[in-house]
Amino acid sequence: MNSSLELGKIMDIPVRLHWTFLLVILYVAWAFASFSQTVYGKTYGFGGIEPAQLRLIYSLLFAVVLFACVALHELGHSYIAHKNGIGIKSITLYFFGGVASMEEIPRNPRLELQMAFAGPAVSGVLGLISVYLAGPAAAFGGAGNALAIMLWTLGIMNIILMAFNLLPAFPMDGGRLLRAWFATRMPYVKATRLAADIGKVFATLMFLLGLSTLNFMLLFVAFFVYVGASEEEKATKISVSLEGISVRDIMSAKVHSIALEMTLEELKELMFREKHRGYPVMSDEALVGIITLTDLQRVPEAERAHTRVDQVMARKLYLIGPEEEASTAMKMMNEMQIRRLPVIDEGRLVGIVSREDLVRAIELVQ
Repeated sequence: MNSSLELGKIMDIPVRLHWTFLLVILYVAWAFASFSQTVYGKTYGFGGIEPAQLRLIYSLLFAVVLFACVALHELGHSYIAHKNGIGIKSITLYFFGGVASMEEIPRNPRLELQMAFAGPAVSGVLGLISVYLAGPAAAFGGAGNALAIMLWTLGIMNIILMAFNLLPAFPMDGGRLLRAWFATRMPYVKATRLAADIGKVFATLMFLLGLSTLNFMLLFVAFFVYVGASEEEKATKISVSLEGISVRDIMSAKVHSIALEMTLEELKELMFREKHRGYPVMSDEALVGIITLTDLQRVPEAERAHTRVDQVMARKLYLIGPEEEASTAMKMMNEMQIRRLPVIDEGRLVGIVSREDLVRAIELVQ
């Protein structure tokens, strides 16, 4: 089930809203309304806006504008990436902020520096503009008017967002800036490892601070940073390990395909004998589907004897060519949540590459 709602496209990049984003919209709106009322000491009024329901609507508007700023932050990264020929698959707004999903992370330290800095730069500019505009708004309608409060708070939040993202820890932009700086002085994998280690130190310090103050938000951020640093280090090691290796080098060329008419009971026996978890399904020498152990397990055992393969197989196929890089196969499997890819050369099935093949290749290289 897709947990994100596509809002539209900017620069041909799909902008999506994760369902968790709705929760934080409500929280930020409530926090903004409470903060504004407390600071200005108004029980019923809020900069002249009446009644309380209208105040809440205004606070919701603030939350939406704030996270529009988060989207602009991610577009800052995306613009530099797009300008340098790096594809952006999507921008997704989560409850902790935005994430721009790139097709690849550049190995050029100079380019990574530019991309990583672009997001915080956008947030900083938005923050300064909002704070500056809060002055004329306050002069026009008084310090307690709704627009002045909104602009000032929006400016401060954007500056905080900039500062937070500049922390030298993955997955924040500061971690990528640090890695890019290290990469000018040492190999890329070593630079990533060092930047990830520094990120873990920051995460540990944040966790201890959150534990001592019982700040659950800080505890969550610490967990998020630690996991992000670990995952970045792991992903980089895998990507570098698979460099120069093609799908042809690691695929299984001897492919045992099965016919549409085979029953699931016969398929189960075949899987027991050959210890394979999936098979391509052929019809007149053409690939028409793929069936896996998961597909088999979805059918009750009592029905397998009279259920054919073509009734349950996956007909939507994700294919790859033999000359493609092994790292491309890994990305496809991770994104599609699949374990194997049929390898097609000039319309013919020439092999299968599985997650196990990739893991074996990584282990051998390392």
